[in-house]
Amino acid sequence: MLARLGTLLLLALATPLPSLTQATPASDLTAEKLVDQLVANAAQYHTNLPSLTASEAILSDHSVLGFKRHAEAQATFRALQNPTTPRLDESRQITVLNGKPVPPDQHPQLPFTLFGGFGRFQDMFFAPNRRPCFTFTLAPQASPTASIELRITPSPAIATMPECEAGLQGLTGVARIDPVSHQLTHLERTIPAEAASRSNHASFASVDSAPTQIGDQTFWLPTVVVGRMNSGKMKGQFTAHYTNYRRFTSTATILPINPE
Repeated sequence: MLARLGTLLLLALATPLPSLTQATPASDLTAEKLVDQLVANAAQYHTNLPSLTASEAILSDHSVLGFKRHAEAQATFRALQNPTTPRLDESRQITVLNGKPVPPDQHPQLPFTLFGGFGRFQDMFFAPNRRPCFTFTLAPQASPTASIELRITPSPAIATMPECEAGLQGLTGVARIDPVSHQLTHLERTIPAEAASRSNHASFASVDSAPTQIGDQTFWLPTVVVGRMNSGKMKGQFTAHYTNYRRFTSTATILPINPE
């Protein structure tokens, strides 16, 4: 995605519950075993997650050379399965902008917009072909009930690995994992501003997730998505809260053919 004014790629976080694999006992847990589970969870997400719609509450800010724009919006967000690609197609229909209703046939632009929070963010680190691009380090756990934390940095050999995305030198990431289910509860990454500008990523992005009931299944879905850009004279921030998840449904009306 090209960096249109105020629009950047976040690069998501949704995983069916329970995990595809049994959670490893804490006493036997290593970074390698934990990443194995997160890779399996990400694969299960792509297989099992249905097309979804949710209510989205957005704060959007953008400034260039001191000129600032701010917007608050309510939207219907859709994350739809696409049979031709493993990625979800994301879209939003803004229904209220700065307190005023928006007609369905209008599609206003926000000052700063972010997409990618529903499928691509976790794949950045936990897709099988991307896993070798990074080094994962298990941080000390404060207590058996505290979140498990993985610290993420690029592999020292990332520049020589053709399967790895270019321009990620200097990236730092943090994954926080529920100690019982070993599901991601928080994932964030920071890219130096110059590298982020070249690769068209937000310089900071994070996704918080929680278990959410959809029909008779439970999925770990985003509750908050945050993205920030800071390229000197241009800055932007996007924060979205997601509630009221439900399966996406569509209807079609078949009209009779008028006889000649």
